[in-house]
Amino acid sequence: MSSPQRPIQLLFRSKEGVELYTLADTSSSAAPSSKPSQGGQTLYAGKTTFHLLSPNGSAAFIHDASVGLIKCDLSSTTTTSATSTTTSPFLQNSKAIQLAKCSPRGSYLLTWERPSKLDDNNNNNGNLKVWSAANGALLQSFSCKKATLETVQWTHDEQCVFHCVTNEIHIYAANDWKRVGKVRSQGVASFSLPINKGIDPNAAVKSGEETTKNKYLLTTFVPGIKGKPARVDMLRYPDRMGRDSSSTVVDNDSSSSDDKTVVNIASGQGLTSKSLFNAEEVNVKWSPRADAALLLTQTAVDNTGQSYYGSTHLFLLLEKDVKNPTVGSAMVVPLPKEATKDGSGTVPIVSADWIPNPSITGVVPFGVISGRMPALASLHHGITGEPTFLFGRAHRNTMDVSPHGRFIVCGGYGNLAGGMDFWDRNKGKMIPRRIVLKEEGKKAEEDNTKYVTIKEAADLSITSSSPVVGHQWSPDSRTYLVSTTSPRMNVDNGVQIHRYDGSVVEESALPWDNAKYRPDKLLSAEYVPAPFPSEEEEKKEFHYYPDRPQSPPPRRFKELKGDAAVAALNKLRGAQANAQAKGGVKTAVASAYVPPAARKAGGGGGGGGAYVPPGARRGAGGAGAGRGGGSTLAERMRQEREGSAATVAAVKVTKRNGPVGAASVMGPVGASAADDGGKSKSALRREKQRLAKEKAEKEAAEEEKRKQEEEAARVSANKADPEKRAKKIRKVLKQIDDIKSKAASGTELNDDQKKKLTTEDELRKELASLNL
Repeated sequence: MSSPQRPIQLLFRSKEGVELYTLADTSSSAAPSSKPSQGGQTLYAGKTTFHLLSPNGSAAFIHDASVGLIKCDLSSTTTTSATSTTTSPFLQNSKAIQLAKCSPRGSYLLTWERPSKLDDNNNNNGNLKVWSAANGALLQSFSCKKATLETVQWTHDEQCVFHCVTNEIHIYAANDWKRVGKVRSQGVASFSLPINKGIDPNAAVKSGEETTKNKYLLTTFVPGIKGKPARVDMLRYPDRMGRDSSSTVVDNDSSSSDDKTVVNIASGQGLTSKSLFNAEEVNVKWSPRADAALLLTQTAVDNTGQSYYGSTHLFLLLEKDVKNPTVGSAMVVPLPKEATKDGSGTVPIVSADWIPNPSITGVVPFGVISGRMPALASLHHGITGEPTFLFGRAHRNTMDVSPHGRFIVCGGYGNLAGGMDFWDRNKGKMIPRRIVLKEEGKKAEEDNTKYVTIKEAADLSITSSSPVVGHQWSPDSRTYLVSTTSPRMNVDNGVQIHRYDGSVVEESALPWDNAKYRPDKLLSAEYVPAPFPSEEEEKKEFHYYPDRPQSPPPRRFKELKGDAAVAALNKLRGAQANAQAKGGVKTAVASAYVPPAARKAGGGGGGGGAYVPPGARRGAGGAGAGRGGGSTLAERMRQEREGSAATVAAVKVTKRNGPVGAASVMGPVGASAADDGGKSKSALRREKQRLAKEKAEKEAAEEEKRKQEEEAARVSANKADPEKRAKKIRKVLKQIDDIKSKAASGTELNDDQKKKLTTEDELRKELASLNL
C-alpha cells in the first residue's frame, strides 16, 4: 500500500521566528474551501539571518548568528503548534556563515563565510566549506574571497563536483573528493551545470547509439578583455571539454592493488562556442532535459543609447545540431517583430526561462518577455528558437510556469503594479474564473449553488492588492503564492494565495493570520519542495504530484448567465462596497461583471452604478460614461499602467495540434488585436478597404507630382545650360552601353541596371532635341 501523499506546506520566516503551515485543498474556485488547520508549527523561535530548504523538502536549515546553522526535520512535522528547543548547531563553528545552498539532491551543504585570519600554521582552513547534509560532517574546504557559492557546483545526480579556480575548473568524485579531470579555459570567470535532467519520453535509444548517462554538459564564460569579445563554450564531461582539458581514470590492469596507476586521457574539442561582443554578465538557463541552454547576456551601458538599463541579448545553445548531431550549435533567438511597436530596432530582453517539465510531448519550449513596456510575452520552439505563440502586450516582467508546465502566470512585479494574467498553455487561452455566489441561510456545498463564469480576457487580468515581492507556484501546480515582505516593503506584509485560475483564496480559509506579520515582520515565505519520486516512479513521472487539468464545476452547481449574472454580481459589488465603508477587508470580487451580451451602448444592465469592463467603455452615453470611459484620473492611470485590454489578451491563436509552444504544426504566429471601437467585422473590413484605397490614391498623387516637378526641373536646366545637360546624357548613355555589353556576356543584371536600360530611348530623344 502506497504511503499517503504529503500535503502542501509553506514556510514563513519572520523577525520573531520560523513557522510551518499546511495548506488545505483550495485549488478549485467552484468548490468550497476546506477548513484550515488551526495555526501552524513553530520550527524556531528567535531572530534568524537566513534559511534554506532541502530540494526534496525533508529538512529546513535555519541560521541564527548567535547559535549557528540549525537543522529542522520536516518529514515528521504535524500541524500541532510546537516550539523548537534546539540550541546546539547542526554544523560546528557555523555562526559566521553568511551564504549557504544545497546540492541538487540534498546530500551536501555548501557554505561561505568571510575569510578568517591565518592560524599558527599559516592556514585559514578555507572559508568555502562542503558539509554532509545527513550528519553535518565537514567534507572539504576551499578558499574564496568573493562572496559567492557558484564556484562549486554538483552534477544533477551528485556524482561529480566542479570547482572553478584560476584558468581551470577542477573535477572531483563527490564520494571521496579525488580529482577525476580538469577543464582548461584561459580567463574563465564562471561556469554553469544543470541541476535537473529529466528523461525525454519521445526519445527511443537505438542499438549502438551513444549513451549520455554518465556525461554531463556545462557552459563556461570568459569575459572580453583588450578588445577581444567575451566567449561562452558548451562542453561535455568527460569527452568534449576542449583540447587542453583532460579526464582521469584508474588503470585497473595493474598487477598489484597498491600500484594502480592514474591515467590522464585527453579530451576532444568542445561541442560549440559563441562569441559575445556585448556581454559583461551571462545568466544561463538550462532546459529540464539538460540538452540545451539559454544565454541571457547583459551590459551595464547600452552603446546605442536606447536603454538606461543597458543592453540585453538572448542566445540558444544546443548539445546536438539538427543537421550534424555529433556537434552542438549556437544561435540568436529570433524575437517576434511585434516585440517593438515599429517592428524594428534593438529589442530588450526582460526575462526568459524554460517550461520546467521534461515529460511533455514533443520539444520543450521556452518563454520570453521582450520589448519595452508594455512588453510582449511569447513562447518559442526549443530547437529552432522560432516564436510559436504570442500572449500579447502588457506591463509584465515575469513569466512563472507551474512545475508541470500546464499553467503560466505573466506578472508585473517589482516596480510594476503587480498585474497578473493566468494562462492554460495546453489550451492557449486565459483561464476562465468562476465566482460562487453565497446565499443567506444556505451552505455552499448544497445543491443548486449558483455561480458565474468570467471569460473575457480584459476582465481576467487581476492586480495584487499589495506590492508583490515574492511569487511562486506550489509543487502541485494548483495554487500560486504572492507575498509582500521586509525589507523590500516595510508596510502591509503578508501572503496571498491565488488558485490556478487567478481567484483569491479567502483569508478565512488560510491557516495563518496576515495581521500577525504587519506592518514589517515577514521576511520571506515559500512553498516546501515536493519529495523526489522513487526510482520506479521517476521513469514514468518526473514530478511527485500528478498533473491535473482545470477542475470542472460540481454537477450540482448551477451557472447563472445573462441578466441574472449581471444582477447577482452587482448585488455582490454593493455588499463589498458596504464592507469597505465599514473598514472591512477587500474581497476577491473587485466589481460587478457585465457579460458581453449585456454590453450595449445604451446601458449595462445593472443601473448607473454597475461596473462596465474596459472593452465596453465608450466615451459618451451608456452605463460606463463618466465613470469607466477613461475620464477619471483613476481610469487614465489604469489604462497607462495596464495598456489596452485588447492588446493584452485578444490574441489570435491559430489551430494547432498539441499544447501551445510544443513541437506541433502551427499556422502563423498570433498577433495582438487592435481596439475595434465596437464595430462589426463587416464594418471593420469596409473601413480597412477605404483606408487602403485612400492611401493608394494619395501615394499615386504624390508620385505624379514628383514626376511633374522632375520634368519641370529638367526643362529648366536644359534651357539654362544645354551643353552641360548633353554631357550628362552622353555619360548615362555610355553607362547603358556598358550594361548592354554585360548582359550580352551573360551577366545577370540587378534592378537598378534594368531600370536604367528602360530610359535609353527617352534620353536619346532628349539629346536630339538639344540640337548640339
